[in-house]
Amino acid sequence: MTTIAHATIVMERTYAASPTRVFAAWSNIEARKRWSAPADNIRIEYEAADFREGGKDVSRCIEPGNADYVATVIYIDIRADQRIVFAEDVVHGNTRVSSALISVELTPKGAETHLALTMQIASFDGAGMEQGYQFGWNAALDNLGKEFAQ
Repeated sequence: MTTIAHATIVMERTYAASPTRVFAAWSNIEARKRWSAPADNIRIEYEAADFREGGKDVSRCIEPGNADYVATVIYIDIRADQRIVFAEDVVHGNTRVSSALISVELTPKGAETHLALTMQIASFDGAGMEQGYQFGWNAALDNLGKEFAQ
């Protein structure tokens, strides 16, 4: 029997953009493709994208030389310019490696936006997926900030 590793990770950023712009970068699939890839040699491709409550995204994280990670997201709660809550299952090859509840909170701070991302992860491959979430989301949130520098 495999033990489930549980983790809660909170990441925060402040962006030089309004909550409306930050929310738009999440809701727009083309923008999300740009900022969500965690490294230059990795790309994110969407097989399905339905950003609405009850909607489903299926994305593939493609890194040359490795089996793809496929993430299936179900949007649970979306409030424009305020929050996004979704459940995510990740499969690597033919093996489910994690399930997570992810919450994104957007709070205006003057002309800026404070983003708080909370991930509650059940990892089925030990600590490997927790480290993957740390790496991937840190890079993605840094990339998101670059969207507003343009």
